[in-house]
Amino acid sequence: IRDDGLTLGDKLPSEKEMSERFHVSRPTLREGLKLLEQDSIIEAQQGKGRFVTAGAMLTIARPITKFESVSDMVRSHGYVAETSILGFSTVPADAEVAAALGIAVDDPVMRVERLRHANGEPLVYSLDWIPVALFHDGQQGRMDWAGSIVEMLTEMDRRPIASTANISATMLPELVAKLHKLEQFGPALLIEETCFSDDGTRVIFAKDYHRGSAFSFSFVRK
Repeated sequence: IRDDGLTLGDKLPSEKEMSERFHVSRPTLREGLKLLEQDSIIEAQQGKGRFVTAGAMLTIARPITKFESVSDMVRSHGYVAETSILGFSTVPADAEVAAALGIAVDDPVMRVERLRHANGEPLVYSLDWIPVALFHDGQQGRMDWAGSIVEMLTEMDRRPIASTANISATMLPELVAKLHKLEQFGPALLIEETCFSDDGTRVIFAKDYHRGSAFSFSFVRK
């Protein structure tokens, strides 16, 4: 659709043409076409063929529903950011963290506090909690916490691939703003999320405060 410049109302090539073009079997092609129908990108008209719908015209550069690490998200907005580690330690999980990670209250978790900034301006204040049970032999104390936690967990065969998230507009906690001299951070978009690996393990509970004046996110409404 994109490569051929098809637009609303245009007819797709026949199954035979598409099967030959993409070097796939008819059953495989039909499964792909079903997914496009489910996403309201194309529609099938009995006896006429398949046509491009309005859904194909909706293009979102950085949808808020896309799962990605904070590091990737910051880069996608054009920032060359640095990460300051504000603190990391092993702490007992409180009720909120335990519920989010599906562990018992007081189970040990790694708490990592960081700030992304660029050109002297703060961009994202982050808190991450990771179950200590995921690490081996004190491994967590040797990690480079200034890097991407997603990449770190990938190397441990625990790559996060999806998350459940809550989003709200808020301010930084007053104590955090004072302690880290972030009084000018301003309004923030807070994304609280629990990240899952491919086997369903909960690997991160995160609270990321995105500076409202530095970021914008997009979404499609249907």
